[in-house]
Amino acid sequence: MRSRKDESNWISISDMMTGLMVVFMFIAINYIMQVIEYKFVEQDVYNALSEEFQQEIEEQEIQLSPDGTVTFNPADKVLFRTGSNLLTSDFHEILDDFIPRYLQTITTYGNLDYIKEIRIEGHTDTVPPRSGMDSYSYNLALSSSRAQSVLEKVRGSHDFLSLELPIKKRLEFLLTANGMSYSRALNSEGEVVYTSENKAIDNDKSRRVEFRIVTSSEKLVKEIYDEQDL
Repeated sequence: MRSRKDESNWISISDMMTGLMVVFMFIAINYIMQVIEYKFVEQDVYNALSEEFQQEIEEQEIQLSPDGTVTFNPADKVLFRTGSNLLTSDFHEILDDFIPRYLQTITTYGNLDYIKEIRIEGHTDTVPPRSGMDSYSYNLALSSSRAQSVLEKVRGSHDFLSLELPIKKRLEFLLTANGMSYSRALNSEGEVVYTSENKAIDNDKSRRVEFRIVTSSEKLVKEIYDEQDL
């Protein structure tokens, strides 16, 4: 027969396990709420940009993805000269209008602390160079230099230079230039060919520049950790 002592020990262990389950449940609920907040940050960025650039989106001068990525690939304008990283006058004009409004939008909504990176990405087509150089390597260097040119345009703008110092320092940390070569080439539907069933590359759509916001839950995770220590 089981002794009273054994039963007492069993009840104590059961109570302890129940208590631990309750604690883990509250931690899980807290974490889920923080993740939801993180997704709201991403949605807030999208909504703010969508509102600010509604006309440009409707006129297809830019495209805006659900994650807040802004893509420049207007059908009636050339962004760079062939084989060059020099911005055309059309692209200068587009950026002169875009940069102040973009900076104002992403710095106004109080979400900079939840942004990990703002990538300026250069994307090329698959056309090989006449020099006979490896096509991917050539286009990687070209796309990198184009992204760098756009970043220099942003950093040299009056609106960037006149930002309050803390915000300017934060953006200096966040803004990067990235060359993607044709690794993210698009098809006629605007889908990344590598992940799409339609593998036919549309070189016209593939040539583009993107401002990609990478949101991060690292700050939220730290907040969760700090709350558990209270």
